Amino acid sequence: MDSCSTSEHHLGKDSPSNKLLYAKDIPNYKNCVERYYRDIAKMPAISDQDMDAYLVEQSRLHANEFNTLSALSELYFYVNKYKEEILTSLDRDVYCRKHKLRQKLEQAINLMSGSS
Repeated sequence: MDSCSTSEHHLGKDSPSNKLLYAKDIPNYKNCVERYYRDIAKMPAISDQDMDAYLVEQSRLHANEFNTLSALSELYFYVNKYKEEILTSLDRDVYCRKHKLRQKLEQAINLMSGSS
């Protein structure tokens, strides 16, 4: 987890043993994680249609392996926990504003929470 963090971790005598054990490996893993995200950023964007087709195919292939209600519940708890940050981000993004994603997410939250 420390390899994926953007903050620096300072270790001391009171640090957990698992962090001390892997402290020298963290910079190597951190470089790998940074390179991974840099490579993703360089990839060409895919169209909404291609993404939709891919997700439909993945859903079909893994239909029996996936508990949809459990996943939906987990997503709801995550979105509810970070609701303000997510809604603010949706407000800031031109594409999201154009497609009214904030309103759509708020509607989904209200449906899940039982609000009208």
